[in-house]
This record gives sequence, structure tokens and C-alpha cells, in this order.
Amino acid sequence: MKIKIAKKAGFCMGVRRAVNLVLKALNEEKSNIYTYGPLIHNPQTLKLLDTFGVKVLKDLNNDLPQGVVVIRAHGVPPKDYKILSQKHKVIDGTCPRVLKVQALAKKAVSEGKEVVIIGDKDHAEVKGILGYCEGKGYVISSEEDLTTLPPLKEYVILSQTTQDERLFNLLAKKIISLYPNGEIINTICNATEVRQNEVRNLCKDCSAIVVIGGKFSANTNRLAEVAKKENKQVFLVESPEELPWEEIKKHKIIGITAGASTPNWLINEVVDYIKAKTSFFYNLLKILCFTSTTLSLTFLTVFLGILAAIKHPFNLQFLYLALFVWSFTTLRYLLNQRLLKDTFRFFLPIKHKFLSQHEKGLLGFMVLAGILALVAGILYKSRILSLAIVLLLIDLLTYRTSLTFLWEALFLSSLTLYLYPFWSLNFGLIFLQGLLVIFYLKLYLEIVYFQTDGFLPKNFFLSTLSYEPKKIFKVLNLIVLVGVLLTFFSAFLDLKFGLFFIVWGVAYFLSLVVKKRPLGQVVYLEILVTLVSLIFLVCGFLIRGLG
Repeated sequence: MKIKIAKKAGFCMGVRRAVNLVLKALNEEKSNIYTYGPLIHNPQTLKLLDTFGVKVLKDLNNDLPQGVVVIRAHGVPPKDYKILSQKHKVIDGTCPRVLKVQALAKKAVSEGKEVVIIGDKDHAEVKGILGYCEGKGYVISSEEDLTTLPPLKEYVILSQTTQDERLFNLLAKKIISLYPNGEIINTICNATEVRQNEVRNLCKDCSAIVVIGGKFSANTNRLAEVAKKENKQVFLVESPEELPWEEIKKHKIIGITAGASTPNWLINEVVDYIKAKTSFFYNLLKILCFTSTTLSLTFLTVFLGILAAIKHPFNLQFLYLALFVWSFTTLRYLLNQRLLKDTFRFFLPIKHKFLSQHEKGLLGFMVLAGILALVAGILYKSRILSLAIVLLLIDLLTYRTSLTFLWEALFLSSLTLYLYPFWSLNFGLIFLQGLLVIFYLKLYLEIVYFQTDGFLPKNFFLSTLSYEPKKIFKVLNLIVLVGVLLTFFSAFLDLKFGLFFIVWGVAYFLSLVVKKRPLGQVVYLEILVTLVSLIFLVCGFLIRGLG
């Protein structure tokens, strides 16, 4: 079975911004955190927020203690904002596009005009916009509502940002035909139309469409309606467990889209549910990722690339050292995963489920890795075991903090102490290249997890960047730039070091891939973490061969 995922689906910009503001508040604020109304129309995300202690203010009349209130993307009427700010610190998560509609309504009223809003009467966004109309606003949801309009003279027609484009145009024209002195301002967010067009494109190739989202979400239901109009079988689900597998498996090509309040981690769950039943290759990749085999291989290949480039002899000592590095990093990653297992359910539930289902097997693998590390360490140089103990102790002290980001760099730096005979300027340049690759891959992987739209633990380095995408990608690109500059300098001293340009070219390509936020692809994106390290290894051997 083939799966096609809409390129534009899941969290819209406004919802993602609001969720990130809550994530930032969870990391920075010490007081109680509330959202005014449900943050988004997604029951799973709301359940996670409740687990974190984020409470929902359902109305303004409450006795809850003073704290921080996050305004959801839909916005609120100005009087509500004022009342909230008198008791709480308010973080405004109103979508910038909704703010624009509110500003247009406020401006129209200040000019003596009336405001007609085409949208759902009971939608939070519409209620917020009405608050800026000072009693001069009217809501139209259908043609039947046109009879409720008073005689309009000067007025503007605005829209709920998630309104259907065709319905808006139809109703706006009818209103203008009744009362000619109006101005039509299309305030529909282009993301709404783009997502609906994406569904139409999916329908060209797919025989069935899975729509993921809250059953009470207006934009999610509109996506389902678009697919139904294209005569496709539609499965509207809030979780993968709701998928009727006996019906799904009848189709050769399935399309997947999601509402604007659906997080990417939920899209990942649905994709995983289908892929796990239909693809052996996917299951193999998942095992490599979720057992941390990819991470330990990534570190090993970077280290081997350094050894190859400095012409370390390929002998038994080399094999013992390589086995120690692989088994020790495997032990560390599995231990780390075990200690932090519960955090995965907040941003990568499919990994949490995997770790829970295979807990005994992973424990056995961890013990085996520990035994191999012990044996390999003794066979190489027994004093390296003292280094291993110190590094494990450091990890146990820092694994819940962002300092854990530096662990691999510390291990790699410590290993250079055992390579003393090879120390030289060239060795230093090669080591710095490896160190930069490690930093790049660590940050890349954190970005992949950040893009699940979940709630990351405080030990992520991204927490120090306030989870701001612009800052995050600036740091990622800065690492690439430093790598390129270092390669220029190295190639000036010895031309063969110019091979590292390939490494940073691929790294930059990966940055562009992850910046596009591919949906439902977390396993494949995590596997790509090995690509840069493998190319680094190949470059190391080529440098060795070129003398």
C-alpha cells in the first residue's frame, strides 16, 4: 500500500505559534499556566496540556489563583482581554491573521461603518472579532441568515479566517446585491484554501482519504467535505485506533491530510499505524531508530572517519577501540531512553509505545552493550573504563538539563587523549570537523523532534533558543558555515581536505529538507541523521587513500 501525505496539513502557522508559546511558558514561567478556552480543537493535545498542569479557563468568573494566561489563536474580545490582564500575566497567542481581521473591524467601526462577518456564529474567532464591532457587527453563516440583516448603508464584509472560499464569495455577492454600498475584504487565510486544494490534488491519485482531526473542528470537517465532493471514501479520525483497517486495506493508494489543529505527532501515529501493517522496510528502520542504533552508529562513523583520516593503523587495537565506542554509546543511549521514556509520550508517542512494548528486550540489549563495552575496554586499554564511568556519571547528573547536548562532544574530545601519537595540526583540523558534524547532527535531530508539534522536555538544547524557528535554523546554518570556513582553511593547507565540502553540502541539503517540515515522516527523517556521518566516514577514507 502506498501512502501520500498532503504537503500542507496539520498545524497552521497560528496554531503552531500558540502551542509554541505554551511550550515556552512551561519552560520559563514559574507560576500557574492557563489557556483562555481550549487552546486548539484537538483532544489529545488538550490531554497532554492537562498532564503538564495547564488548566483551561472556561469563563472569566473563576477563583483560580493568579498566573499566566495564554490567549489561543482564535483571539478574544477586547473586554475579555482587559479583564484577564487585571489578574493574570497575558501572553497573546492570537494568530497574526486573526489580529488583522480584528484591526479591520475596529477601523471600520471607527469610520462609522458596520461590519458583516461571514463565518460560524459560535466560533471563538468570530466572537472575538464581534467584540471589536461595538454592537455594529452581524454574522452570516448561510443564505438563510441574509434575512436577519438590517438595512445596511456603509459597511465592510469580512470573513472568518477558516471560512470556505466559495461560500464566502457566494454570500458576499448576495449581500452586495442587497445593499450595494459595502466593501468586500477577503480575510480568509490562504492556508485554508491551500489545504483544501491539497486534498483535491490527493484525490487525483488516491482512492481513499484519511482526514485526521477533531470531529468538532470546522476546518477538519471542511477537508472531509472536499474529499467527499471528489467522490472519495473518507475516514475522519481523531486517532489511529479509529481507522477501520478492514476497509483501509482494500485501497492501494491512501491519501492523508489533517486539520489545522492536528499536531504532526498525531499524523506520525496514523502513518505508523498503516506502515507498520504494510511495510517490512519501514519496521526495520523503526527498530534502528527506536533502539538508538542510528545514534550509536552515527557517533561511531564520525569517530572512524577521524581515525581513517589520521591514518590510524587497522589492527586489533583499532577493532577493540571501535567496538568499545559503539557498545558504550549504545549503552548510554539505551540508558538515557529508559530514564526519559515517559517524556516521549508528549512529542513522539509511537516511540513511547515501542519502548513500553519492548522494555525487556531493550533492557537485555542494554546489558549486552554494557558487557561488550567492558570486554572491549579491557582488551583495548583498561584505563578507558575509568573514562566511561566518569562520562556515565556526568550523564546521570545532566540528562534532565540542556547540558546533555554536549555529552557526545565531551566523549569525542576525551577519546583524543588516547590518540596522542597522532596529534598534529592536521589531526586538530580533522577533529574539529568531526566535532562540528556531531553538533550539527544533534541539533538536526532536535529539530526533527521539535517539528512533531509536541511538548519537548527541558533537556533539549532548543529550550535555550526559546523554541523560535528562526533562531534554531540560524544556529544550524551557522554550524554549516563554520564547517565550510574550516574546510576552506584546511584545503588551503592540504588540498585533499577539500573533500569535507561534500559533507557540508549534504548537511546544508538536509537543513533545507527539514526546514520544509515534511509531515508524518519522523522515522525517515531520523534515519537521515546517519547520512552526513557516513559521508564523513567516506571522506576520511579518501583522505587516507590520497596520502
